Amino acid sequence: MGREGAVLRLVVRADGAARGNPGPASAGAVLVDADRPGADRPDAPPLATISEALGVRTNNVAEYAAVLRALDLAAELGAVEVDLRLDSLLVVEQLRGRWRVKDAKLAPLHADARARLARFRRWSASHVPRAQNHQADALANEALDRVAAGGPPLVVRRPGREAGIAGGRLTVTLLGTGTSGGVPRVACRCATCTSSDPRDRRRRPSALLAFGSCCVLIDAGPDLRAQALDHGIDRLDAVLLTHEHADAIGGLDELRAFNEAQGGYLPVHAWPENLEVVVERFRYAFEPGQTRYQGVPQLRPVELAGPFEIGGRRFVPVPVIHADRRIAGYRTGLFAYLSDVQQVESDGRALLRGLDVLVVSALRDEPHPTHQTVEEALALVEDLRPRRAILTHLDHDLRHAELAGRLPAGVEVGVDGLVVEVDEGGT
Repeated sequence: MGREGAVLRLVVRADGAARGNPGPASAGAVLVDADRPGADRPDAPPLATISEALGVRTNNVAEYAAVLRALDLAAELGAVEVDLRLDSLLVVEQLRGRWRVKDAKLAPLHADARARLARFRRWSASHVPRAQNHQADALANEALDRVAAGGPPLVVRRPGREAGIAGGRLTVTLLGTGTSGGVPRVACRCATCTSSDPRDRRRRPSALLAFGSCCVLIDAGPDLRAQALDHGIDRLDAVLLTHEHADAIGGLDELRAFNEAQGGYLPVHAWPENLEVVVERFRYAFEPGQTRYQGVPQLRPVELAGPFEIGGRRFVPVPVIHADRRIAGYRTGLFAYLSDVQQVESDGRALLRGLDVLVVSALRDEPHPTHQTVEEALALVEDLRPRRAILTHLDHDLRHAELAGRLPAGVEVGVDGLVVEVDEGGT
């Protein structure tokens, strides 16, 4: 199937994973058009991806399985040249004929791989550091988590949909639009906290992203139980944390309900420095090897290192400054969510162009040492120019009706329970 009038050359990043050796194993692969700008970058947008659970295998068998699956898909797409980038030095050197295949289990897999490679006009294989293979690694781990939750063992994403967009529509529900103290604040008698306008009642900030059969939670604050009950959330496939403050992680213990209902570990994504604090604070929830549900959450830490996939959908972590250090925003397709923003520097802004919907924090009008004001949020929106912007993380200084009355066209005040449909067709 290649591109009309062109030769299809692919960069193929593949990885196998086994939790135990042998143990539950999986394969992940990312196929990138080698002629697109930035194809050599580890976070290059994929043309196609593979995420497959393999059953119980050794790690090396899983590595070979990932290569075989990727080569089959490359041939199906019509590629005539493939450039393999693998973090398994063993597989690379065996494919190149420099190392003998001593393991009897690997011999037929090696022979199959060499036979498949011979079908291409040109091929190469090179060893890359594990950090440069994070997309394939994430797809492999996604397969194990998906199967543990009762999902299909194999998900193959082919061309025909824009990179990063899974089938169907993205539905975003704002579960909370308040600050760390919520609105009304405890023991406060200000005009907003005593307002009769239901739009002035704001739980801790959080969002639910639904696409296909998947549900992804952004932040798990202290109001998670009430938010889940109010919105009938009965499954989760992953949790994306913006940072480690209490308003983002205070409800992590509530995730045990989803472990009990679904079985298996629930992946929790965050920057490494944030995740280190979260795991230390909730160490009992991140213990590996727990038996099925013992009254505590079963969570698996996943360090953000670049774009990753959940259910075939691509997510891009966006660096955001809060309290003078890095936290995470998230972009997927034409939607992005930024909470607790102090500022977004040029590297983050570059990831936020061309949005349909941007949800962004705007604490209050008065300056704050670690949060942007409404004016600063509007300046960010003006620079990024999304089709629609929604303000969140609103303190009790801001009344909904008054704030809504002074916002420019295309910008609105977020409200708890707001549902946003992001139409990504044709992007």
